[in-house]
Amino acid sequence: MTAARSVHIDGVAHVSALGLSADAAAESLLADKSKVAWREVSGARHPWFAIPLEEQDWAARVRRVIGLVGSELAAAGKESSGLTAVPLFIGSSSLQAGAIEADARARGTVDLSSHSACFGMEIGAMLGIASTPWVFSTACTSGLAALEAAFTLIGCGRIDEALVLGVEFANDTTLAGFASLGLLAATEKTGGLILGEATGGLRLTAHPRPGWRITACRLCIDSHSLTAPAPDGRAIAANIAAALADAGLEADDIDLIKPHRGHMPGTDAAEEAAFGHVFGVRRPPEIALKRRLGHTLGASGPAELAVLLTLLDTPAGQARHGHPQRLLFNLVGFGGSLAALIVERCTSGARA
Repeated sequence: MTAARSVHIDGVAHVSALGLSADAAAESLLADKSKVAWREVSGARHPWFAIPLEEQDWAARVRRVIGLVGSELAAAGKESSGLTAVPLFIGSSSLQAGAIEADARARGTVDLSSHSACFGMEIGAMLGIASTPWVFSTACTSGLAALEAAFTLIGCGRIDEALVLGVEFANDTTLAGFASLGLLAATEKTGGLILGEATGGLRLTAHPRPGWRITACRLCIDSHSLTAPAPDGRAIAANIAAALADAGLEADDIDLIKPHRGHMPGTDAAEEAAFGHVFGVRRPPEIALKRRLGHTLGASGPAELAVLLTLLDTPAGQARHGHPQRLLFNLVGFGGSLAALIVERCTSGARA
């Protein structure tokens, strides 16, 4: 939807296979550094993008990553240094699956009550936030669903700032599910999904400032099938068109596209068709990220947006990609979930 008040990005954070901060990840992108690991499930090995941490225990990895992201966002915030009073919005497609697996291996039983309802609260506690977080799980669009809620509430004046996290940590359940559908790549050079773990964060504010602001965020459902959008891409195109209308823009105003580009043939073809419907022969340049840090599922929105904006704010990134003013960020998820986000560069504190 469109917002009555401007919604500005007051800081970003990123932890993934590319690095343990947004700056480190952007440097890895510029240097074309991406290291694929391997993960075994159900007797088969699959390429996988792992966060480079010494911690092996699932819970310890979560604490370390959330700590890194929290520190980066607290340092970035220009209104205050702390996060304690900032409303928290979390998107994840796997949530506590890794914790449940760890319990099952350690005890042979699963205590759902200690994880399924409390994972969001546990993340909040790690950040020093006592209020109840908003938690979203809409497959690959989870992180942008969280962002859309925060964007809407800031835009209509219900809150003045928000912390949005996209969270995805390693677990065998997700990997086995995609493997059973035959959707995983056999090697890093072949087609198919290469999954990964990441956490991305965005600090949003209603206070105008130079940098980037969100001008539209649209979510919808394409009910064609459980695993792929309609081949003609019409639903994706309609969602993008709605976002453009919310932002008061035409297709020609977009300078750069961040496509979903998940390397699933049906999804990629539908997205290509949608871009054809929206842009015609005048296609803006693209920066695709999933073969650089992995398809991080519910974390994809915040994780990819954080590193992309960081990249475009560096002199080296601008030397390679120019100085785009308006970006279209597109995601396509299982269950028919679609998301289109438009972000605009601000050189001064834009309209309030």
